[in-house]
Amino acid sequence: MPRTFTCFCCLLLSISSFAQADETVRQVQEELRKRNLYFGNIDGQSSPVLVDALKRYQARKGFAVTGKVDQDTATSLHVQAATVAATRLPDVPVLKSDTASALPEPQRLALQQEAEDKPDVTPSPPAESPPPAQDVTPERVNKFVQDYLRDAESGDVAAQVKYYDFPVRYFDHGSVSEQFVVQDTSNYVKRWPQRKYTLNGPASFFASGKEGETYVEFTISFELHNAERTVIFNAFGRTKNWWSIRRNGEDLKIVAIREARLHE
Repeated sequence: MPRTFTCFCCLLLSISSFAQADETVRQVQEELRKRNLYFGNIDGQSSPVLVDALKRYQARKGFAVTGKVDQDTATSLHVQAATVAATRLPDVPVLKSDTASALPEPQRLALQQEAEDKPDVTPSPPAESPPPAQDVTPERVNKFVQDYLRDAESGDVAAQVKYYDFPVRYFDHGSVSEQFVVQDTSNYVKRWPQRKYTLNGPASFFASGKEGETYVEFTISFELHNAERTVIFNAFGRTKNWWSIRRNGEDLKIVAIREARLHE
C-alpha cells in the first residue's frame, strides 16, 4: 500500500475517533445536575438517563413532556445557544465534578424527590467575616488556594489529597472517604495527564454558617491535555469554585468542595 495512502487512512481514523460533545447537551446535563435530577456523566452525550431527567424536569415545570431540549426547556434551564466552536469540549468528563455521582440509589431517589419542591436557585450564604478564632487572613487563604492549584497540576496523587479533611463533602458524591478521593484523583490524572490552573484574581472568603468553617470562593482558568491517547484531547475554560475550609491543627483543610463551569 502506498505510504501516502496509509498516512491518509491514519488521518481519517484519528479524525473519526475524535468525538466532540454537544455543548447544548453538556449545559443541559450541568443544569439538571444542579437541580438533583441528573446523576450521569456530564459529557455532552445524550442517553436514556438524560432523557428521563429531562422528562422529570418538564413535568415539574408543566411543559410538554418530550425528553427533548425544546425552546421552553432550554430557556427555563438558562441554557445558552452553543454556536462558538471554540467552546466545544470532548465527549468525556472534563471537570472532576463531571463524573457520574457515586451516591447510592436510595439517596439519589431521595434527592430527586426533594428537588420536586425545591426552587431552582440556591441562595448564597451570608457574606459575614469569619470570627478571629478561625485564624484566616487573605494572605493565608490565597496561599492555600495557590498551593492546592500547583499540586493539582502534578501527578502526585498524595500531594493533591492532603488538602482534604475526611470525610469530605466532595462535589456531587456526598460525604466520602480518603480512599474514594484517592481513586477519583488517580482516575482524573490518568484522563488528563497535563493540567494547568490559573487563579483569576484573589479568593474571597467569609463565614460559612457552620461553626469553625470558612467559605471560600474563587475563579480559575483551566487547560487540560491528553496527548497519550490515539487521539489528542484538549479542554479549556473557566470554573467557579466553592470550598468550605477549617483549621486542623496548624493547617487549613477542605471539608467541602464544589465547582461549576462558566459559559462565556
